[in-house]
Amino acid sequence: MIALIAILAGLLCYVTDFGRAVDHTLRDARDAARARPATGEIHIVEIDAKSLAEIDSWPWPRRNHARVVDRLTAAGVRSIAFDVDFSSRSRATDDAMFAEALKRAGGSVILPTFKQRDGSGANRLFENLPIAPLRNHAFLASVNVSPDDTGQVRDYETGLMTANVMRPSIAAMLAEESSPRSKLMTIDQAIEPATIPRHSFIDVVSGRVPKSALAGKRIIIGATAIELGDRYAVPRHGVIPGVVIQAMAAETLLQGTSNPSFGGLPLMLFAALVTALRLRSGGGGAWQSYVGIAIIMLAPLGLEFSGLGTFDVAPALLTLVIGGALMIAQRLAAAFRKNRSTDSESGLPNALAFAEHMQAHPDHIVVGGRIARYAEIVTMVGADGSADLVKRIAERLAFAADGGILFRCDTDVLIWSVPLQDGDSLPDRIAALAMLFKAPIHVGQRAINVGLTYGITSDIASDAHKRIAQALLAADRAAEQGLHWDRHDELIDSEVDWKLALLAELDDALEAGHIWVAYQPKINIASGLINGAEALVRWNHPTRGAIAPDHFIPTIERAGRMQALTRHVLRRAIADLEGWYRAGQIASVAVNLSAASLEDTIFVDIVAAELADATFDPSALTLEITETATMARPDQAILVMSQLRRIGVRLSIDDYGTGQSTLTYLKRLPINEIKIDRSFVKDIANSRNDQILVRSTIALGHDLGFDVVAEGVETEDCLAQLRALGCDSAQGWLIGRPMSADAFSLLINQPLASAA
Repeated sequence: MIALIAILAGLLCYVTDFGRAVDHTLRDARDAARARPATGEIHIVEIDAKSLAEIDSWPWPRRNHARVVDRLTAAGVRSIAFDVDFSSRSRATDDAMFAEALKRAGGSVILPTFKQRDGSGANRLFENLPIAPLRNHAFLASVNVSPDDTGQVRDYETGLMTANVMRPSIAAMLAEESSPRSKLMTIDQAIEPATIPRHSFIDVVSGRVPKSALAGKRIIIGATAIELGDRYAVPRHGVIPGVVIQAMAAETLLQGTSNPSFGGLPLMLFAALVTALRLRSGGGGAWQSYVGIAIIMLAPLGLEFSGLGTFDVAPALLTLVIGGALMIAQRLAAAFRKNRSTDSESGLPNALAFAEHMQAHPDHIVVGGRIARYAEIVTMVGADGSADLVKRIAERLAFAADGGILFRCDTDVLIWSVPLQDGDSLPDRIAALAMLFKAPIHVGQRAINVGLTYGITSDIASDAHKRIAQALLAADRAAEQGLHWDRHDELIDSEVDWKLALLAELDDALEAGHIWVAYQPKINIASGLINGAEALVRWNHPTRGAIAPDHFIPTIERAGRMQALTRHVLRRAIADLEGWYRAGQIASVAVNLSAASLEDTIFVDIVAAELADATFDPSALTLEITETATMARPDQAILVMSQLRRIGVRLSIDDYGTGQSTLTYLKRLPINEIKIDRSFVKDIANSRNDQILVRSTIALGHDLGFDVVAEGVETEDCLAQLRALGCDSAQGWLIGRPMSADAFSLLINQPLASAA
């Protein structure tokens, strides 16, 4: 198709004038490269300004033309041609003198004939011949010069029919062409007109030009004075006198360098061949086109130097350019498709490529693997390391894919497909993968323990995107249940439908108060008094009853709706704090932030707006951020946290110890407290290892100027251990379970016995 379009473009250029300007420009450039002097055989006797000044009447009396003919004849010139109009009578004596001079010249003089329009607008042509007395002893030749539609004289007719006789042109006569015939030739613009010898008319008549300079030469007499107006535009040389154009045409014939054009078809066919060869080689390297262009540009120049002719090159160039452009466009489109279908980080094909793959393999089983703790791993190995990590994981997964293609359909998701008949072996392969991934993956200098959970779907009726979703839902359920893999089924679909229904009801539940805020008390360990609480979200569904937070919060978070829920909890907590302070009950409240809050600087404005009308000190509000949330995009997290600190609120790192942050990283965070995760606290009374970890965390936290809160306190022994270790605050079922705002207000500044 590309070759066909390129050839059609070249043919269109060939049969129209579309490329003529290009050919003219290129031919002018080639003529400049071939520039050379005239032969010196043809001389111009010019009716110039000097001659007009000495012979001060125009038209001149024809005795002057008689005198110049006699002088030139006496000098032994080879031939004399006039580019002067003698078609009307002058004084009889002058006409007779001129006729006698022509007779004395012995028939070596050429007089002009030409056709011209009558100027009345009727578009009639009149033929102009010299008056009868002058014709008897002279040859007649045409002098018509016709500019093309660009206004320039490029071509020249070697003959013209006047008075029903085919007359050769003056140029043909001077060049002594053998027989009169009419053909259109191209004037060779490589001939430099300035090198054609010129003599002033008055100097010749006055005998000031030596006979030796004229002997044997072919003479053309015509006007060069600007005021006589016989001037035309030509390529390369600008506007020149008509007599000079006649001389250049004669020189062209003498030198045999008219270089007739063979048209554009030969080179266009060559360009089509080059395009076809390039397509056959895959359209990759452009060297074929470069070589083709070089040949196309040089071939006419070579012919013109040899005088054999020339070619038009525009159709060929257009064929190559269109073919090359289409090949480039094809490659760009292919590269664009490849880029769209390739994961830029790992180089693996992406979800779009998987959709195309499934169109070719609609009956395949789809397997999806989700990388556990991917965000945490990225914070350790960085962006470059994560790309290397994914490649290493893909190498191991290739075992289960049995040589098939692996697709990266999300940052932590790899997908592949297997034929339906291989479905029975999938559980064994996945079990083998679990063993394979027990060995750490080395990324740079780090050894990373990587785990994946897998989901399988055999729903061949669904499209690729839905099958990816089904496989990942099964993988997520496997992760929730502590399994290596799970198979998608109707139960998962019902769970998805249920979660989607919850999402659809979220706004109504917020407005109706079905989603409410519970407060779990905190105790100041040193004083033993309840002095704060953590705000926890609860959902009492009108038909489903109480929905556990871990059943709806992950769904809301994955759907990108956590900001609305966070703002609702924040607004409720601030309102309750305001109410307690107005009642003289001084307490603090902690509100959990999602990772999405740290991604959005607008959240800072939201907090400021909610606190705008509060009468309590903003430090009564603590915003808790998980350790892993700060590590996903640390620079952005630090920026948002710093802006929150400027508002006056306190910041706490929640679940400290479960992430991978270092103390160096922790020092960068503008926080007030760290909250030790319950997994390290609940067995502190019985586990020496947990005691060591908690003790060191409390000591390091205090050294960095942080308050330390322990969560998960369920026994008196645990609380006693924390008191002994110098922990600042505690939270857990021993202190109090989540309760309503009214219930909590009764506990503010009360001892632990009241909470219990």
